[in-house]
Parts: sequence; C-alpha cells; structure tokens
Amino acid sequence: MINLFSTLLSLSAMLFELSSASRCSPSVIQTTKLVGASILQIQAQEIHNYSATSLGPGRNDVGRYNISFCNVTVTHTHPDWNDTIHTEIWLPLKGWNGRFQGLGGGGYSTGFGSIYLTYAVAQGFASASTDGGLGTGFGTSTIPTDLSWALSSEGNVNWGLLDNYATKATNDMAIIGQQITKSYYKQRPKYSYFAGCSGGGRQALMMAQKYPDVFDGILAVAPAINLQRFIPAGYWASQVMHDTGTYPAPCEISAFTEAATRACDRLDGVEDGIISSPGLCEIKASDFVGKNYSCHGVIQAAWSGSKLVSKQYGWHGLNKDAQISGYYVSTSCSNNGTCHATESDLFGSYFKYLVAKDPTFATNSMTEKQFFDALHTSISDYTSMIGNNDPDLSNFKGSGGKMITWHGLADEVIPPNGTIEYYENLLKGDPNAHSFSRFFEAPGVGHCFGGLGPVPNGAMSQLVDWVENGHAPAVLHATKGSNNTARDLCPYPLRQGYIGGDPRNATSFTCIG
Repeated sequence: MINLFSTLLSLSAMLFELSSASRCSPSVIQTTKLVGASILQIQAQEIHNYSATSLGPGRNDVGRYNISFCNVTVTHTHPDWNDTIHTEIWLPLKGWNGRFQGLGGGGYSTGFGSIYLTYAVAQGFASASTDGGLGTGFGTSTIPTDLSWALSSEGNVNWGLLDNYATKATNDMAIIGQQITKSYYKQRPKYSYFAGCSGGGRQALMMAQKYPDVFDGILAVAPAINLQRFIPAGYWASQVMHDTGTYPAPCEISAFTEAATRACDRLDGVEDGIISSPGLCEIKASDFVGKNYSCHGVIQAAWSGSKLVSKQYGWHGLNKDAQISGYYVSTSCSNNGTCHATESDLFGSYFKYLVAKDPTFATNSMTEKQFFDALHTSISDYTSMIGNNDPDLSNFKGSGGKMITWHGLADEVIPPNGTIEYYENLLKGDPNAHSFSRFFEAPGVGHCFGGLGPVPNGAMSQLVDWVENGHAPAVLHATKGSNNTARDLCPYPLRQGYIGGDPRNATSFTCIG
C-alpha cells in the first residue's frame, strides 16, 4: 500500500510538472480586455534555476536568489498615444503563496524589472513590473534620471507617456498581472499587494488615491510626494551657489553634515551618529562659521529648503544628517583647489524637459526670480497629473485597504518633511486614519536604504499580517542597521527615545510623544 501511495504521489508530481509546462504558453494564457488599451503580444516561457542578486523595495538585505518561474511578457498600447508598454509577470513554478504583488520603479521610471522581481518570486509572490513604455529603469540598480522621453518634440510634452509614468501604466500592470495570475493558476490571487520606494512610493500613493480598490495592501517607502514641487525645488542650493559664486568642496560639505550630526546626536538620549529627532535640531550652518567653513549660505539652503523664501512655491530641505553632497549640492574640484558646480541629472533633467521643454536649457543661468517662476510653472502644469498629494483616502479605506508608509529621516534625495506634511493632512481629514494607514519615521536611514539607521526589512510581512489577520503594526521592526543595530520604528507622531542599555538593541528605546 505504501509503495502504491508513493507511486501515485510521483505520478501526481509528474503530471503537475507537465501541466505547468503546458500552462506557461501564449496559447494557453488568456487576458480579458484592457479598457482603453490594445494587447499587442503575449510571450511566455518557463525559466529554470534563474540566479540573480535582488532585494525588495525599501530593503537593505541584498541577497542572491535562485528561482524557477513562468515568465510572461505582455505588450500593449493605448490607441493614438503611440506608446508600447511591456509588463513582465513572473509566476513561481512551485511554492506560490496565493498572493500577487505589483512592484514600482524609481526616478523617472515605472519599474526595475528583475531587480525587484527576483526577490518577490523567491518569497512566493506572483509578481509584476512595467516599463511604462518609457524605455528606462528595467534592470538598473541606480536612479534613472533620463527624462528625454517626456518630450515628443522641443516645446511639446508627450502627455501620453507622462500619464503612463504618473499612474496609468501602473494600473494597467495591476490589471494585467492579476488576470495573468488567474489564468496561469486557475484561481484568483487571494490578496494583492503593491510595494515601491521613491518613485515607486509615488506610484503606491497614486494607486491608493486614484485606484483605491486594486490592492489590498500598499507599502509606500520614501514616496516622491509632490514631485512637481520637490524635484525643481531641490535645485535651490545650486541656485544659491550660482547667485553667490560660492562652490564648496565635497569634503567641506561633508564637514557641515558631520558637525551638525555631532551637535544634535544626543537629542534622543544616546550618542550613536543618528539624529532621531531632527525637528528639535535647531542649529544653523552659520553656527559653524569661524571653523574654516566658508559656504554656510549654500549649506543652509540645502537644509532649510526654498520654502523659507517662498511659502507658496518653495519646498522643504533635507535633514541635517543627510548626505547633501551629490544631489542637492554637487561640486567638483581641480587639483589646484578650484571648485565648480556639477549638475544633478535628477533635478536638471526636470528643468530641461518638463519646465523649459528644451533639452539645451542651462539651469546655471537662471536668476532667482526665474527659478521661482519655474517652480510656479511646474506646480501649475503638473500637480493634477503627478502630484499624488490628495490626502482623501476615504475610498481606499472603504475598500478595506491597508497602507504602511515609512521614510528615512536622513534621506538625501526626497525631503522626509514632505511625507510628514502629507500624513498630517491625512489626519486632519480623518483623525482615525491610523486605522488603515500608518506612517513611520526611520532615523538615520538614507534614501530607500543606506545610512547608519536600521531598515525595516520586514515591513511587507507586517503589512500582510495587518491585511490578512487584522494585526495593525504598533511599531515597524527595523533589524539591520550599522553595527548590527536594531530599533523599533515609531508610528507618527511618536518618536524614538533612549531608556538605557545597549543602544544596538531595540529594547533600549521606546516610543515617546
């Protein structure tokens, strides 16, 4: 009897493998009609023992994974838009956890392809990523800064591609991915999730705002809220450099960051190289003048942002332990010590392609008035499409959705105060918003990951537990920081406070008001 049972199990496994191979075929996989679009092609093939380095959005535990999956690529277009969009759906051959996960991109892209897909499939998710028809981002581990796709010709914005970037391609990906998952496994995914950081965090919030019933759970990390504001406003420190003719060396810039961190480090009760309470750090760059620093005006511009100059059009600056050298204050020096500004492609591309609509536009020739006029233009032209700053999430709440947002306080690209402002507006409209949406600050963490602070690598697992079991996260467990540091991230507006013991242990801190 035992031998017969074993034989039947073996036959069943063989039949499953044969069935799996036959199911991973364009002739078998079906999609229903995608409203407002036309399916051009469906490709499918099994991939065995694919090995790649990967991680999930907002994680710092990079690893190498070996996976086997059905790789489906759906190509579609929106009639009269002249776009061609590719969506990849990776379906685990074994161990599917019954869930679907959509994955976001970053910078001026809508997806990173295998960078995120590999990890998601290794965790058992049927997963999808889209290039949005933009031709940028897939397979890269750096922030895509090419925005040339945004112009159809000089002076003319390609509104179709910009809409794809804003939200349409992401929603298309979700619909296609869920349909392909159902077609392949012959059952709908029990739950659907979305995860993204930076531009992917922007996509996450857009889905909650505009398509509130598509995902059961959304993880939005360091979201690029108010893209039309913070991207051009990020050029403010460079504008001050050009106006004053002061071009600090990278080492000089770093000296200010180090000095500010030392001055405000102990505000949480412990000296660990992390500013846990940046709102209490009231020092100014001018406080360090007289210590061989000569560029305090430029540094202060990066810290305070342009909002102090123009509340109407300006935006927040970075916190004082963020690495401002690179994006916000970018310089290079020759051997003789002469320094000059180098342009940040992230900010410069936006001015060229979306504000001036001229690829040859010179950002370093703007006057201060022209700079703020450019901010006004950006806000006027693009808020409705790419702003993702609508704090009314009542429909997402009504659909039963849950969202976790977290942002590194040492983010060197996106000012975390923008996320704080958004969440405060959410609470003003719905004082009980914490019942479905929770925001956590991550002290010492840079953009998406990096920095000295520990990263909440288990945020997606906690989101799943909230969605499926009703266990709302009282804290986010951050377990992989510098020197094996662990911390529990506090739900806003609470913040970390040291209560004694080894500062590397989460139990040495508590959440205080």
